[in-house]
Amino acid sequence: MFFDVEKIIIADDHPMFRSALKQSITSDYENCDIIECESLDDLRKHVKQNDEADLLILDLNMPGADGFSSLSYMQSNYPNIPVIIISAVEKAEIIRQAKTFGALGYISKSANIESIRAGIRSVLEGNLFFPEEIDFTSSLNNEEIKHITQAVSELTPQQYKVLQMIKQGLLNKQIAYDLHITEATVKAHVTAIMRKLNVNNRTQAVMKVTLIELAE
Repeated sequence: MFFDVEKIIIADDHPMFRSALKQSITSDYENCDIIECESLDDLRKHVKQNDEADLLILDLNMPGADGFSSLSYMQSNYPNIPVIIISAVEKAEIIRQAKTFGALGYISKSANIESIRAGIRSVLEGNLFFPEEIDFTSSLNNEEIKHITQAVSELTPQQYKVLQMIKQGLLNKQIAYDLHITEATVKAHVTAIMRKLNVNNRTQAVMKVTLIELAE
């Protein structure tokens, strides 16, 4: 017998997979309201209207999402909603990064229904649910943390604002609108940020700043 779960959000752009997840959830929580999203914009809209949701089941590879931007957006704006990543990607490094970004569970799309149900139950009960074979003991050493901290300190105030907005999962056009600057200026800031942090893309930049925050 499971405790009451009132609302779960499923964010995945594949209708058939959402349907299978929905059936899996309702078999354990028959009175649960399931909210379906198929893109990052869709997720933003629905989570704003349902910020009391008990759980978000999130596929990282949705339209509008860039790497961990959707998970970063959730952690920045709705940290009280537990998140399980459900993905076809099974690389250990991606799973470790998902945990670093705040996911409480990571389930492979190739897992059987019983494993998916077990993962959902585990996180709803307040536990973590990650593949047992993944080693989470590796972490940044002090020298690496010092180097990243120094790089972040060299960002201009405007570049730092842009970096924080990237962490929230905002796109360049949204950042430009909020900061009242052109999209070209935002792109220039992003390029400068990536150069100073010695990374190749936005996701890596967010990862670095998140890691030093966790190390504090």
